[in-house]
Amino acid sequence: MSDKEKKIALISVSDKTNIEKIAKTLVNLNYLIISTGGTAKYLQKHGVKIITVSDFTNFEEILDGRVKTLHPRIHAGILARKANDLNKLNDNYKLIDIVIVNLYPFLKTIADPKCTFDNAVENIDIGGPAMLRAAAKNHYRVTTLVDPDDYVTALEQIQNSGVTTLELRKKLAAKVYNHTSQYDRVITSYLNDDSKNETVLGDPFTSIDLEKDSTLRYGENPHQDAVLYKISSPNFDNFNFSKLSGKELSYNNLVDADCAHSCVQQFSKPACVIVKHANPCGVSESSSIELAYQRSFKCDPISSFGGIIAINRRLTTRLLTKILNKQFVEVIVAPSTDKACLGVLKKKPNVRLVVIKNTKKRVKSYEIKSLKNKLLIQTSDNKEITKKDLKVVTKKKPSQTQTEDLIFAFKVVRYVKSNAIVFVKNKTTLGIGAGQMSRIDSTKIAKEKAKNFKINLKGSIMASEAFFPFPDNVDLAHKIGVTSIIQPGGSLRDKVIIDIADKLKISMVFSGTRVFKH
Repeated sequence: MSDKEKKIALISVSDKTNIEKIAKTLVNLNYLIISTGGTAKYLQKHGVKIITVSDFTNFEEILDGRVKTLHPRIHAGILARKANDLNKLNDNYKLIDIVIVNLYPFLKTIADPKCTFDNAVENIDIGGPAMLRAAAKNHYRVTTLVDPDDYVTALEQIQNSGVTTLELRKKLAAKVYNHTSQYDRVITSYLNDDSKNETVLGDPFTSIDLEKDSTLRYGENPHQDAVLYKISSPNFDNFNFSKLSGKELSYNNLVDADCAHSCVQQFSKPACVIVKHANPCGVSESSSIELAYQRSFKCDPISSFGGIIAINRRLTTRLLTKILNKQFVEVIVAPSTDKACLGVLKKKPNVRLVVIKNTKKRVKSYEIKSLKNKLLIQTSDNKEITKKDLKVVTKKKPSQTQTEDLIFAFKVVRYVKSNAIVFVKNKTTLGIGAGQMSRIDSTKIAKEKAKNFKINLKGSIMASEAFFPFPDNVDLAHKIGVTSIIQPGGSLRDKVIIDIADKLKISMVFSGTRVFKH
């Protein structure tokens, strides 16, 4: 069979997974392979006979490769509905039957810290999307392959019947338009990025793209289905993790792990956070990671049972053994781990070990919550509170040690569901009250929890994530033995609250920032 009589397949891919295999199979099926650029060189290197796009079109690429496949002979060959369409043209035009194309990895390109804006723009694919969209439009005749996972199915049909089915070509066409729309949304997000203003909401959210990560065993409850998606956009900080051992992560595991990891990432010294039902139940920043864990666990041993543990230091076999001997744990989150830990966990197949690398990179992040057919979107609560942000509002000033505890407590209380109260001493939580309809109830719960575990609150500090509407919390804090309080301020009764604190000789500082979690 002469080249003029052969069917034609056009191949131009960034993802070269198994592309030499499919090309060789097509050649054996008497297809003529047209290719260009790096794909052409790759196929030739693997012994595949090809014709370059330039030889096929008799047109040399121009503008440093910006224009090479944008040619009437390429697009007429793809878009022609049947041979009769080409009869209106001269003999230089041939039908193209298969288009195998995937696009420059734009997201991967811009993920490189060294990538400049000009380099990013140069990696915006023009010819690829044009060919894909043209082939997908003409799916009645043309088979379009954008995903290597579809190669086998398409080849089997071609080998068995000479052509793919219309049903398959239609499905492949839909996949193409999804692929190109995702690609365009990533570019849109990149061009809309306003790195100078992290509070702007708008354009990035008109172009977010969801990419399926995994199907979960179930949702919050066994009768609910759940899927984990990630946002494929340079403007979004994704919860990227690697599960090294244990069974699959559940919906609730992921929610708790995200809370634990976000909380522990705030601390520079060795720190441990234990989370249960999306609330911290023990937090400590200490001289060693082992001591941090021990102190975190001591805060609420009952709630820690079956909890999620996050640390900001390497997980050693020594610490892992202590954890497993002390409690049942669902998930352990760490930035890295000793290889020997995996051997230890073979005897504990239900314990998940998750690695999330520590990063100080300031990445835009948003929180998205669903309503019926609507989305609530806000910037993440990642405002840092330092000593200079604190305003002492009482006559009595907190000591240096108390100030450090106040800042620590405020970092913890921002991850406790409202209304939230936290008692702290020596950068370790002593009692945590969460999720109550009134703030005084949260204070009472935190007090009772400490009492149940024989933890002395005398000399501790107290943190509230929102202002005190009434002085009852300050009164109770004094009876407990609290010496200093941190709260945002901003109540109409602030003066009353401050006067009570002065009367009781408790120091109080305003953070000026509410960290309420509904």
